[in-house]
Amino acid sequence: MRHTGISAGLVLLLTSFSLVSCIVKDNTLGSALTPSNQDLSMHRATIDLPVRQKLADSLQTAVSSSAMVGSITSEPFGTFHSDAAMSITSVYDSVIWGSNPSVRNIYVEFTLDTALVMEERERIIPQNIRLYQLAVELDSTTIFNNSLGSDCFDPDPVSVGGTIYTGGSTYMVYLKKEFGEKLFKIPMETIDSAELFMKTFYGLYMNCDDPEPGTTGGRLNIFDLSSSTLYFAYDYDDDEGARRTSTALFNLGTYYTLNVCSSGSKPLEESDAREAIYAEGQCGIKPFISAKDLKQAVDGWMAQNGLKAEDLLVAKATVSFPYTYDGDDERYSRFANNLFPCRRVESGSTGQPYYSPLSEISNTELESGTINRSTMTYTSNVSIYLQDLIRRDASEITAADDLWMMGTLSYTDSYTSATTYYADYYYYSQTKLNGTSDLRRPVLEITYSILK
Repeated sequence: MRHTGISAGLVLLLTSFSLVSCIVKDNTLGSALTPSNQDLSMHRATIDLPVRQKLADSLQTAVSSSAMVGSITSEPFGTFHSDAAMSITSVYDSVIWGSNPSVRNIYVEFTLDTALVMEERERIIPQNIRLYQLAVELDSTTIFNNSLGSDCFDPDPVSVGGTIYTGGSTYMVYLKKEFGEKLFKIPMETIDSAELFMKTFYGLYMNCDDPEPGTTGGRLNIFDLSSSTLYFAYDYDDDEGARRTSTALFNLGTYYTLNVCSSGSKPLEESDAREAIYAEGQCGIKPFISAKDLKQAVDGWMAQNGLKAEDLLVAKATVSFPYTYDGDDERYSRFANNLFPCRRVESGSTGQPYYSPLSEISNTELESGTINRSTMTYTSNVSIYLQDLIRRDASEITAADDLWMMGTLSYTDSYTSATTYYADYYYYSQTKLNGTSDLRRPVLEITYSILK
């Protein structure tokens, strides 16, 4: 009896385990309670992205108190060059020159924020930097990388020749006395008003020589103008006729700073980037997705699978751009920190174009294009954009719906805590992505439901 009792207990225990292990997960459970036109079962699809290469046009590069000057030559991007234009305004509410003023000396001391180089040894290479006086006023219309040309500044430098910069934390350059003498001719009430002064004394233009032809490398210097100052020492007669010396200080770029940049990457433009896809910072070459091409690809996939636009509900959609690590750590370090889809739109009030990230970027829980170094992929969420694209007729798609893969920046207002996102107008980067014919190629991944 004792033996029989133990067997019965063991049978009961085994039966209990057997009952647990035989539970089956049924994804249709409860479906009979759901109306047939609201069956939200999930599906997934992967569609190849139609990626072109296109040079960014009219990028807004007006940056508060940040001047980028220099150039870098590299393969296959060519030469990227940046000049800077900056406003000048008085530090003081009132400036009084006194009687018979004359220039003692005038110079500018720039503070370096950061330097961008191809190789570490280039942080100390010599560069010939010159300053000119602007011939046009900086205002809200001069905000693009191509807003100013060579006719926008006096061709004769105001900087004293022979000043070489080797990448130090500060850069001091003396200006010609004739430049300071012009200030004596401006009425005091004009100098005391920043608005009036900028309409009279236009400011400075700063540029640098390109690397020698046939060579690569270079340096882009980003100067912090909020910590840079124009010093103007002058002599004058006081009320007793004695000769005195005083100094006037002027701010640089407080109201307007514009980086005037150009890229030699235009030869990389192509309608199908099969072998490789390049993304250059600032106004350089960009991965470009025509909205019409994308619409055609998605419509073709829906037709092939018997799907209708009005029945397809996008739960999630991402665009992914993979890359391959080739072992070159220096090249890898120049990759963009993030690449996110932006649209080139026009301001409703001025009609001026600007690049604006898709609204999905404001949701911090969604993929924002940050580089993933473990999967070697840039992934961005485009769910709202794609749902809208699917529902619209092909005839309604315009160039304003096209996507440019660009770096992005964010700014958070300290008072309202509101965060605004911008296309990156500050950092320079060089990224090589896998082409459209690669095994790991750019794709659109969709998770969706069908409303029956």
